[in-house]
Amino acid sequence: MSKASIKKEYFWKYYLEWMETYKDGAVADVTYNKYRITQQWLRKLLPSVTVAAFDREKYQKMINMYSQYHEKQTVTDFHHQVKACIRDMQYEGYIDRDPSWKIVIKGKPHHKTHEKFLQVDEYKKLLRGLDLSHPLDPNWFILLIAKTGLRFAEALAVTPGDFDFQRRCLTIDKTWDYKNPTSGFKKTKTITSNRTISLDWQILGMFKPQIENLPKDEPIFIKKDEAGNYKRVFNSTANARLSVLCKELGLPHISVHALRHTHASVLLANGVSINAISERLGHANVSITQEVYAHVLDELRVKDDQKIMAVMMEVS
Repeated sequence: MSKASIKKEYFWKYYLEWMETYKDGAVADVTYNKYRITQQWLRKLLPSVTVAAFDREKYQKMINMYSQYHEKQTVTDFHHQVKACIRDMQYEGYIDRDPSWKIVIKGKPHHKTHEKFLQVDEYKKLLRGLDLSHPLDPNWFILLIAKTGLRFAEALAVTPGDFDFQRRCLTIDKTWDYKNPTSGFKKTKTITSNRTISLDWQILGMFKPQIENLPKDEPIFIKKDEAGNYKRVFNSTANARLSVLCKELGLPHISVHALRHTHASVLLANGVSINAISERLGHANVSITQEVYAHVLDELRVKDDQKIMAVMMEVS
């Protein structure tokens, strides 16, 4: 298709073709479904806007309309998925200017249902309160996520062969399709989700006796039935165990996914760079990490400002 004909194409249709070309098979199914939903919204919000006519004013109006139905974080995610396509459009020369430049993100107020993460002292209390007397039960699963920041499906896919006790690390290169146990292992969410995570000696020493006699290529947290088939795993099971544990320990109620946020927040609070944390979490780029943990970064900036003032007072 010529450049002139592409410029006349409806943007929602171009987005569909772009999505099928660059995202289908390159990202996890759950992520691809989000791109599909974004495309459906584009068709609804911009039914007759062409590639060439998609300017900054139309982009902002699109965001304004979308924000009437969604919270700000959802609007931000929508914006990122559209912007990724626009960057490719600009690179190919189909548009001269980026219509998403300095767009104002809006959204409905966030309805907070639980704490997004634990504070450092609460995090330590949680780890101390885990009952690890039963082999590789939900307590061990909670421990692994709390110590690594893995996504739920990534943690389910961990096998004994993923642990490297010599190099003190864990390889993440797959996920587990817990919604369809017959599928088994699947690709990670994105290419950057494939990563190697450093582990401390303590957690390595704890896991080694638990996994050393298990098959190297089978998931350590997925059980089999009498017929040898993998049993289905539910996110709610781990969340229920964590909920009970938080109640017993007098901690704020959080979800298993919030352990990932807790892990990152603890690292930030202890001076680990945002770049290192972004790589550890498997984020596509550091800007995602900065946006997700903006509240923690703001707190650290206040502390840094206080340190700067103290230093300047001493040297003056």
